[in-house]
Amino acid sequence: VVGAGNAALTAAISASTMGAKVLILEKAPSHLRGGNSYFTGGLFRFSYAQFEQIEALLPNLGTDEKDSVSIEPYPTDKFYSDVMKVTEGLSDPDLLNTLVTQSYPTMRWMKDIGVHWILAYGRQSFLHEGKRRFWGGLIIEAVGGGKGLSDTLFEIAIRNNIDINYGSPAVSLDIDKKGSIKSILVKNEQTYRNINCSAVVLANGGFEANEEMRARYLGPGWELAKV
Repeated sequence: VVGAGNAALTAAISASTMGAKVLILEKAPSHLRGGNSYFTGGLFRFSYAQFEQIEALLPNLGTDEKDSVSIEPYPTDKFYSDVMKVTEGLSDPDLLNTLVTQSYPTMRWMKDIGVHWILAYGRQSFLHEGKRRFWGGLIIEAVGGGKGLSDTLFEIAIRNNIDINYGSPAVSLDIDKKGSIKSILVKNEQTYRNINCSAVVLANGGFEANEEMRARYLGPGWELAKV
């Protein structure tokens, strides 16, 4: 698994629980690990049809707290249309359908493996007529924000005996004529090594670290930004 943010760590943990032998390759040193996930607020967008689904993610939610909040459903079709709106219709329909329909089962899975959630009072709610009303479909955050999420997932990965190589950026893939992956080339300090593998998950972030792509997709001047 290339990368060590939320997507990479959850992919690694999932593969490990399915019986795979997993190695995480993290470009950063251990004290800078976590990717962009470390710096986020740890909020998650997912679809849900009823409040009981939210309760299932928050086992410590008391009666008084339940009575003090108002949370409208966020169905899959609303989630789908929101993503299509912000991407100006450019999202892949099949991939997006998988995202929205599997978003809640994924939240349940993350809760089951040990990720703890709380309602995002400070970011996604407002007080109205004596109740905290949540909006936007982005209503839950990981305990401790992005750092808490990252630390928790690393702990879970280590408990699952997943190997983590820090300071190890991936360079290239060796793919045979049939399209199967044979190995991945990794840089360690001043040396290179090939690691044999049958599958690779690329979860090493978006395009924001690429100057040319920032200028192309975000506009002129963004290539000068310090990221």
